[in-house]
Amino acid sequence: MTDIAINRRRFLQVASAVAAVSSALSAVPSVAGILTADNKMNALEQQVFQKMLDISLPTKGSSLVDPASLPVIPTIEQALLAGMAPHIRQGLRGGIVYFNDGPKAQYGKTFVQLSDAKAAEFVDAWTRSEAVPHRALAVGLKKLTVLAYWAIPNTWAPLGYDGPVTEKMGVKSLGNTPEPRD
Repeated sequence: MTDIAINRRRFLQVASAVAAVSSALSAVPSVAGILTADNKMNALEQQVFQKMLDISLPTKGSSLVDPASLPVIPTIEQALLAGMAPHIRQGLRGGIVYFNDGPKAQYGKTFVQLSDAKAAEFVDAWTRSEAVPHRALAVGLKKLTVLAYWAIPNTWAPLGYDGPVTEKMGVKSLGNTPEPRD
């Protein structure tokens, strides 16, 4: 199915990391870190996220802000990927390569080479897959992409959202409260 030599155990680790990261990021409003050479996106990762952006946020004909006019890919890189631990980032990198090669068996092309319609079909198929790693990668990459779009304040106006109510009301942040121990 893929040209990449990846064993089952490593694949499950990668898929689990993607699922864990995407779950954690949805609960954290800002996870910005320091962007280093190790967590910077390579060209393939940028292409995969761009294709995912194209198929996940079709805004044409709606009041939503066109993702092409926003820095969504840099937001993914700077606000989401930069804060990842090196081993999780490396796992995600491997997962993105595996995901990109996923359609070769059925379509004879990589994910980034597919038309938008076929790419959406592929993502939907992996999202519904009984294989947990396929679901984790498809949902995780889509979630990272969509989170980055909605993290940009310019996207809020068409929804009638004008920012966090705590900022408007002047509520002081008390930081992160630890979980109860009992």
